[in-house]
Amino acid sequence: MSDDFNPRDELYRRFRLALKRPVGERFFDEDELVEIYDYAGDLNDDYVQSEVLFCGARLYPESQALAERRALYYLDTTIDDSDRPSPATASFLEDNPDTTSPIFDIIRLDLNRPDDAEGALEYLLTQYEQFSDEEMIRFVQLAMDLDCYDWMKTNFDRLRKMNDNEAVLLYEAIHYADERMDDVFVEKLAEELIEVDAFVVLYWQMLFRAQARQQKEEEARATFDSARSLAADEPMMQLSLAGDVYNIAPYLFDEAIDMVRTLAQESPSEFAFTDCLCALLVRSGRTGEAVSVLKKFIDSNPANEVAMRQLMTCDLSDTDKYLKRFSEATGGEGFPDNVYYDLINKLTLNSIHNSLIALVEQFGNFEDMDANEMAAYIEALFAKGRYEKVTAVIDGYKYADALFMLPLKGTAASFAYMVSLVKTGRHDDALAHYDKQRELLENMLNEGPMPIRMAVRCLLNLVDRIHQHPAEDKMFWDYFDVLNYGKF
Repeated sequence: MSDDFNPRDELYRRFRLALKRPVGERFFDEDELVEIYDYAGDLNDDYVQSEVLFCGARLYPESQALAERRALYYLDTTIDDSDRPSPATASFLEDNPDTTSPIFDIIRLDLNRPDDAEGALEYLLTQYEQFSDEEMIRFVQLAMDLDCYDWMKTNFDRLRKMNDNEAVLLYEAIHYADERMDDVFVEKLAEELIEVDAFVVLYWQMLFRAQARQQKEEEARATFDSARSLAADEPMMQLSLAGDVYNIAPYLFDEAIDMVRTLAQESPSEFAFTDCLCALLVRSGRTGEAVSVLKKFIDSNPANEVAMRQLMTCDLSDTDKYLKRFSEATGGEGFPDNVYYDLINKLTLNSIHNSLIALVEQFGNFEDMDANEMAAYIEALFAKGRYEKVTAVIDGYKYADALFMLPLKGTAASFAYMVSLVKTGRHDDALAHYDKQRELLENMLNEGPMPIRMAVRCLLNLVDRIHQHPAEDKMFWDYFDVLNYGKF
């Protein structure tokens, strides 16, 4: 028999095959169904878990263990993003009021969280001498749900005695300790887990995190080397290790870069590796190299949306070239609408003007462009000093009146338009635009909230400048840059 033989996996696969046969030909004993259910949970296979419960209800309707799994299934099935159980859990318990076991008692406490959480946990411990693996997992989860992490640590030795498989408790506890960055405890648990099984990469990774966060550089380096070696055939674990280096161990940047560069070379179409490599290069001060790596990836994968979005954050002068190729590679579809507008907002908020201009000019619908989208485009053009383009776009925009009525954004568009008109020699047109907007602006100044009033006041100050400096005062207007956009 192969050393890699996994009896739980074999049982799980046998059940999957049985699902293709008539219901009457599915023969599994009670213990096998429980084992399959728990293993399917490890695999996040909701389908198999459901089918096990259906099969169990037919074959073993009185099974306590399968009834517990049904209760757990309801408990784990949430109805929204609150992580609270669905009402079905309470209904199931109401229909089984006399059923008692560690699992049922744990679920009842989870549903009806007591004021004295620690007292409730203490009482539960006194009711049972031993916990199965699943019961121990659920008990620790309950302690965390009840915000009893410190109680769990204090009673850790008691919990050890309640389950023969100590690794279950260690594994469950170390994740919660890591979330809380309780690094002394994480280090202790990781060392114990490594003693149980020294060939699990995750245990070494947890140890590395704890040591790195405690500034134990020498130990962290040695642990990282061990983890990296064990993860030689596990690309995603290597990627996770690189993420830890990025966040907490800058002294290992070179090693992580070498590791992830190899992953990127071995999987040239998998952007996660290239993305991580670029992030490490940027954090190491090698931004130019990161951009080159990103461009090289897109050269080979021009339709990769995530990579294209990352490139746009670089605000390169040749972004338009890559967006054109992205459009061609996607059959002209480009980005989905929700992604497109999300990009507009993010690029505007981060003053990424080259990319925003390229994005709008490649994918924007100028015939019916949304006023907010146009406002962002005008701002980017203005920031890059493309004054003739600003005036041409606004002059040809059929929804210009709606644009100028937008709170804040409309006033900003008016400012960009008027300055662009003056800078392109259209002094009188700038004043004519103000006269057209005067009533709206006066109402905003008298009735608007402070941010809008300040924006209008800025525009009024511009009007004063226009009156003070005629179009012939070309030097003044050439150097007029009150927003310091010249720095771009």
